[in-house]
Parts: sequence; structure tokens; C-alpha cells
Amino acid sequence: MACRLRFMKPDVDTLLRHINTQLYHMIVAALIEAALRLLPPDNTPEGKERLQKKMKDAQLAENSFTHLIRAMDYRFLTESEQQERDLQPTPDIRFLEPVSIHGELCHWLEYKSYFGFKANPFVAGKTRKQLQRYMSALGPGAVVYRLGFETDHITIEGIQSFREAETLYYLNQQSRAKLGLK
Repeated sequence: MACRLRFMKPDVDTLLRHINTQLYHMIVAALIEAALRLLPPDNTPEGKERLQKKMKDAQLAENSFTHLIRAMDYRFLTESEQQERDLQPTPDIRFLEPVSIHGELCHWLEYKSYFGFKANPFVAGKTRKQLQRYMSALGPGAVVYRLGFETDHITIEGIQSFREAETLYYLNQQSRAKLGLK
């Protein structure tokens, strides 16, 4: 539906009026954004300003995510810390020791502030290549989606897909267990 309505440049409320869904408001916004990527880029000053705001918001969400994990006493290097040390490639989080998340061994995490779904040809292909580079160089890891993801969105051996909220909850529980807290 978002793709069919994209020429009207719908907002979330418009789309929600056309469909019957219980999807979270931010997920619907991410679907609209993906549909709008099929249109030529908005190079107007307003379009560039919206893009800058979106990029800033994504960076703030990533910074918050890494800060929360660091506060749980996990030891890792952020992307910028890896760049300072000339390490390649540079996922958002490179654990100093592998961490088990949801029963899967992870050497690294890549954070995405959007909803991961197969129908987004631009983002999905680029993300897939990026994750394959990380897997080849660093071993198994995961991509963490802020807004969740479509089942089987990423099907690369050794790479898991996790939701941000569940991952933070799991890591917090694991950290508390190490400290003997309930």
C-alpha cells in the first residue's frame, strides 16, 4: 500500500486510514520511507534538511544503544574507536570477547535504526554486502534493528537478526546474572 500511495507522499496517518493494521506507528513510518526511496531523491533545501535530521536521529539512536550496552559492562570498541585504531571493517560494536546473544555467538553488532524488510531493494542489498564483509573478517555477528524486521529478512550463515528491545533486555539479564543480581 505504501508503494501504491508513494506519489501522494503519504504520512503515517494517511496510510493507516487506508489499511487495517496493528503495526507500531514508527514501523509504518519506516515502510513509507522505504516506499519513498523508489522516487527520485528530494534535492530541495527542505528535502536535504529532512535527510540531515533523519541521519542525526539515527546516529543518536545508535549512540544510545551503544551507551546502554557499555553501561552493562560489556567490553567493546565502537565504530569510531575502531577507526582511531585503523581496524577494518568497522561494525558499530566490535566485542573484545565474543558474547552470546539469544544463544548465538556474536563477535560484532551492526545497529540499524529502521525496520528491516525484504521488499526494500536499496537498503537490503547494501546491508547484505556490509554484513557479509563483517562475517568474512570478524566471524559471526548480528544486525540489530531498532524497529524490528521481517522474518528471514537476512539469511546469511553466521549472521543473526535481532530486535533492539529484546537484545537490550537479554544482554541486561545476562549482565545481571554475571553480577549475581536478580
